[in-house]
Amino acid sequence: MRILFCSDALTIDGVTSYILNVGSALKRSGHDIAVLGRWAGKGFQSRYKHEGFRVITCPSFSVGNFYFDVRAKLFRPDVIMTDPRRSFPLATRIKKLTNAPVITYFLDPVEKTDRPGRDLASLEKFSNVFTAFEPDILRQLHELNVNVPIIKMTRPLDIFFTPSELPSKKNFNILCFGRLSRYKTPGIFHMLDNIEKINAKIPDFTINILGGGGWRLYKLKLFARTLNRKIGRKCVNIIGSQINPSKFIQQANVIFASATSAMEGAYSLRPVIAMCSGYFGHVKPENLIEAVNSYFSERYGKYNFDDLLPDLFRIYDEYESKSFRENLRVISQKLGEEFSEKKTVKSFDEIIKLPGIQWHP
Repeated sequence: MRILFCSDALTIDGVTSYILNVGSALKRSGHDIAVLGRWAGKGFQSRYKHEGFRVITCPSFSVGNFYFDVRAKLFRPDVIMTDPRRSFPLATRIKKLTNAPVITYFLDPVEKTDRPGRDLASLEKFSNVFTAFEPDILRQLHELNVNVPIIKMTRPLDIFFTPSELPSKKNFNILCFGRLSRYKTPGIFHMLDNIEKINAKIPDFTINILGGGGWRLYKLKLFARTLNRKIGRKCVNIIGSQINPSKFIQQANVIFASATSAMEGAYSLRPVIAMCSGYFGHVKPENLIEAVNSYFSERYGKYNFDDLLPDLFRIYDEYESKSFRENLRVISQKLGEEFSEKKTVKSFDEIIKLPGIQWHP
């Protein structure tokens, strides 16, 4: 099938990452994949092309334009995939031109449904299928009582990430991984505010901060310069946005992240401390289900970060123990079973077999 993903802009965020992972799984199963969206700076364009996607993009003030109309009709999609927010009006525009059914995937809770063109009535009218993988979001979708089939469809972790052995404890590498928004950075600033305590416990530590974030990125760079002078060495590195973070995960001894970034780290056999605007803490086998349900702190967590340093120091102390590493393997295995390429493709195959929907041949 020819599958067209709509994206408002191809900048690096959760939507473009979802497209990369799910699109790659579907591409490898034999489908033809295209991504359409406005050009807005550095994004996943090169990785999309590397995976064999067709990339249809141009600078544009509006979410849709005549050029996109022409290119979409030339691609002749059998199905359109879109998120319910910024790219949804583009998907409905292309649906009217091509008559292709629309799969709308929900990566966030159902909210802001009063926006023109992506209000609840429009979502129900122009979507043929709703998908999600978070339990709470699936529950919210069912509670809407809309006349749209709702299917669980996970995003795969095993497309670009593989479990790898932990690096040596020497030169302890602390990786903060994710978009540097106001919502996601409170824990990072808490850590940096307590850097002297970290230095007293782990004298050879390094904090690498990976992710883009506009002016916050520059604020962190200035803060890092001050802290490096205080400690007397370059111990805080602001890496910025990267289209392929896998090598940074492999080099990390511990990862601070939320959402998909945390899942990718945990699947790669790295200890993960989940944090976002709130603090969830060290992910262990006994709290893995709760971690998944909170989307690794993206949805909820404690309102303070008092446990951050104790959790970090506990990981440092237990790092070389057999039980600690066995726990990492248990977590990785369970995530790999639930969020696999095979499971994503199986869900998509179930979707296109749904009755009552005219899937293009």
